[in-house]
Amino acid sequence: MSKKILIFFFLFALCSSNLYCQPRSFSAEIADKVVRQLRSFGLWTEVNVSTPTSTGDSNSLKKQSLPATLPKKKSLKNVKVKEEVKQAPKTKAEILKPIEIAETAVIAPRENTLARALGAITINTARGPIIPFPVVDSNKDMGASFGIMPIMAVRSKDNKNIKAVLAPSATYNEYLKTTLTYRHYIFPDEKRLFLLRASYSQKVEKEFIIYYYTPQAWGSDIRVSAEAKNWVTGKPSFYGPGIESSQKDKANYALNMTGEEFTVDLPLIKNLFFNFNHAYYLKRIADGPQENGQVSGLFPDFFNQASKEKQFLTHRFALVYDDTDHPFLPKIGTYASASVSYSDRRLVSDYNYRTYTLQLKHYYNYKEEGNYVTAIHYLFQFTRGDDLPFYALPQLGESTGLRMAGDGRFVDRGKFVFNIEERMTLSRSPFMKFISESEIAPFLDVGTVFPRPSALRARNLKYSPGISARIVIRPQVVGTLDFAFGSEGTNAIIKVGYPF
Repeated sequence: MSKKILIFFFLFALCSSNLYCQPRSFSAEIADKVVRQLRSFGLWTEVNVSTPTSTGDSNSLKKQSLPATLPKKKSLKNVKVKEEVKQAPKTKAEILKPIEIAETAVIAPRENTLARALGAITINTARGPIIPFPVVDSNKDMGASFGIMPIMAVRSKDNKNIKAVLAPSATYNEYLKTTLTYRHYIFPDEKRLFLLRASYSQKVEKEFIIYYYTPQAWGSDIRVSAEAKNWVTGKPSFYGPGIESSQKDKANYALNMTGEEFTVDLPLIKNLFFNFNHAYYLKRIADGPQENGQVSGLFPDFFNQASKEKQFLTHRFALVYDDTDHPFLPKIGTYASASVSYSDRRLVSDYNYRTYTLQLKHYYNYKEEGNYVTAIHYLFQFTRGDDLPFYALPQLGESTGLRMAGDGRFVDRGKFVFNIEERMTLSRSPFMKFISESEIAPFLDVGTVFPRPSALRARNLKYSPGISARIVIRPQVVGTLDFAFGSEGTNAIIKVGYPF
């Protein structure tokens, strides 16, 4: 298959991830990254950029040669010696300069197969373009989904900015049957976002979400997000507790969540934040859409506990260090966090427990050019307290650190995850009014679950090597095709976003 066809295929897959949400904090990242791409429609500014030279340009990638010897046949008297100065390490701004130039420089238009295909299907109107994107989604538990999602960008009256985006869709899946979804994104200004999303499937699934985010609340650097939702998903599976659970015991179920949450990030000192999250949800499970194998039949004791509606009132406190260059498409920097989340029966919740989490993400920019980025991720998590329903425990699977397995494959009171990728940029080229990058990334996922920290054993680690092919649309979109394999078999995943 030619490179152009592969690029065309992956870009069509960009819109697929908003068919599925994890039951966790609905941060600004959840506002589908495809929409962030559309915000840039009509906002492209052409900048004349001169090519950096090696003379007098501190941002140049070329190293300057400095004289190492004195002129010959001249007296040392009155001769000024030019000292050889050791070059200082480049700053983050200097490392990222070539990438910024690539993103803002004027690029001669050059139509390729993708550009011609998008041009053929795009409908231009006085208030903005309409692009009927095909939708493709794939995961190990539910298989493939197909459909169409016309994306309509609504411009302001002066025709300069995108003030809203409408993205309805219709998809079909073997288990969920037909799913109709309506998405409405409103941009009050360049910083804030308001989202309304509603979805209904013929089998099991439904969703209603209201979400708001601002990075500068009350005119300060305080970041605030808030949401309310009613969400039912039939995609998860349960295989039994522990690392020794068997694939043949796979059981489908539907998770029902109704509630609200908000998050506040307070800046302390440079790159250091205090994070607070409040969440209140009613949760329970029921039978899922897959007829062969249900939790109610294969794990009746677990089903009896989890099917009763329970209240979860949690508060999370975290210290976060973040000096990465981008919240969604990082190329350099470190993200580290230490958090504790607690639930107390005295505060309405039906359970007493604590969840402790340590997380580290580091992005090493090889040769400081942005073409080779080594991405590393560590996660250690442990829950202490009451006997919780299995859906409330740490999970290890497709979207939670181990790409060869289905979602919810391993469940226990604690988990450890290590991931490493080498993200190699193959090319940068114009895509409509954006800059697109094609990327491949060989990766290795390592992880396990355990009942208590002292039971963590190296022999229980699961290994999942694989390779990803990606299309990055700057400023904030990445479409991914992951192919992973290991002791759980093979898995092909089409989604939006980096895994970490």
